[in-house]
Amino acid sequence: MAYSQLIDLPATSAEAQAAVAELRAKLAPDVVSTEPLDLMARAHDASHFLLTPKAVVTARSAQDVAQAFAAARANGLPVTLRSGGTSLSGQAGGDGILIDVRQNFRRVDIVESGERVIAGPGATIRSVNARLHRFGRKLGPDPASEIACTVGGVVANNSSGMACGTEFNTYQTLESMVLVLPSGTVLDTGAPDANDQLRTKEPELFAGLIALRDRVRSNPHSVERIRHLFSMKNTMGYGINSFLDHNEPVKILEHLVIGSEGTLGFVAQATFRTVPVAPHIATGLFVFPRVTDATDALEALLASGAKTLELMDARSLQVVQPDVAADNPLSTLAIKDHTALLVELQEMSAEALAQAGEVMAKTVSTLPLDLPVEFTSDSRKRAELWHVRKGLYTTVAGA
Repeated sequence: MAYSQLIDLPATSAEAQAAVAELRAKLAPDVVSTEPLDLMARAHDASHFLLTPKAVVTARSAQDVAQAFAAARANGLPVTLRSGGTSLSGQAGGDGILIDVRQNFRRVDIVESGERVIAGPGATIRSVNARLHRFGRKLGPDPASEIACTVGGVVANNSSGMACGTEFNTYQTLESMVLVLPSGTVLDTGAPDANDQLRTKEPELFAGLIALRDRVRSNPHSVERIRHLFSMKNTMGYGINSFLDHNEPVKILEHLVIGSEGTLGFVAQATFRTVPVAPHIATGLFVFPRVTDATDALEALLASGAKTLELMDARSLQVVQPDVAADNPLSTLAIKDHTALLVELQEMSAEALAQAGEVMAKTVSTLPLDLPVEFTSDSRKRAELWHVRKGLYTTVAGA
């Protein structure tokens, strides 16, 4: 029996058949697939959702994506852009046309001795940082799933991560992008005449962005509310702070796309301003009896110089406990309501790290901890501590 006969796929609509026929007429034969195995392989991401696409387009270029957009739009089908597929919320799945933008979009170019990097949406964060390592630089966003998540998803979700906060997230460090709009227009926002191109190619969009910008700015309450909401770590909804932060429509659009979860267009290429890597680091695991004890300590820990604070509740600790090194006190702890904070100090010199450690030690002495804290700069021990946190992604994704 053929494999296709073993899989019960949803019936293909006339609209989907028309879109697929149009795409096959315009793209290379191996770009468009309706094979059951290809569809089922992309029917889920790291979330619990199961959405089977009608067709998979393995795009080779921004122009392929533009063609897929046009065909889907002409036939009333939804489009989903899929890169790393690490989403825990279902953003990488869809039941229309699914465009795989990972396989052929992995190029990474280092610019200005690592001060900037140009990356395709299919490049993983780890691969980009590996290229930047010899320059002592890295990307600002540092999500825990950096081994698997890709630049496309990082831009689409305005990823921040463990140490970048609001200062070095995607919104703050992305300099420009090559953007494919739903109409099929391809726009390089870093081009000197990008604003004029947007006005010429998308006049309604250009005018609409100006109207929205002026409407937002004319309302003092809206301005105050937006400033407040985006002064903290916030990745919920569109980045409407772009209407306050930028004047030109092309820059407003560029920053609206960041965090839009693929709903406004496809980022075919992203240029980031990189950040320096702090070479002197110490890491420690703080285990509190209750979650409220951990959250109550956050302000003091931040004031004491913590650059990274990652919270793990009791269930998380129970999941990763079997993988903890035998000499770690956490390996034998009877976990009940415990909550842990993975805390890291990062400094540019050994002297600064030593001073930060002294300040942190005074804070540690005041906290209600159930296990002693040992800050370590040993790379092996630090890796073991980070495995406690990063191992959670592997557990969830593999569930």
